[in-house]
Amino acid sequence: MKLTYRGANYEYDIPTVDMIEGEVAGKYRGQNWNYRYPRHIPNPNKYGGTNYTKKRDAEAGDRDVAAARASERVESYPTVVEVAQVHRANICNILDRRQQAAKAKGDETLLRLLEIEWQQMAC
Repeated sequence: MKLTYRGANYEYDIPTVDMIEGEVAGKYRGQNWNYRYPRHIPNPNKYGGTNYTKKRDAEAGDRDVAAARASERVESYPTVVEVAQVHRANICNILDRRQQAAKAKGDETLLRLLEIEWQQMAC
């Protein structure tokens, strides 16, 4: 195929790829159609570290190990109560800084509003 790019002529040969017919995937208007795969790409037997050709016993053992690891990970996460306590402490710290900034500016209106918010949060 002859092509031109910015005045330069060149010839481009489209590489041919050997295709393999896969199993029948379905029918369209009464005709079977198949998936086609490039020959140079091997079919993967692994996905995400899991080998598809393992026996059931090995898979059951892997599930037990995975469940044990998952339970270890869950135990390391903070509880909802701990997260709520940290969140409340952060809000109180922010309110305190805002009060200090309002005092430095001499903004009495903002100080009253922050005091009301302080009481609502029970800091």
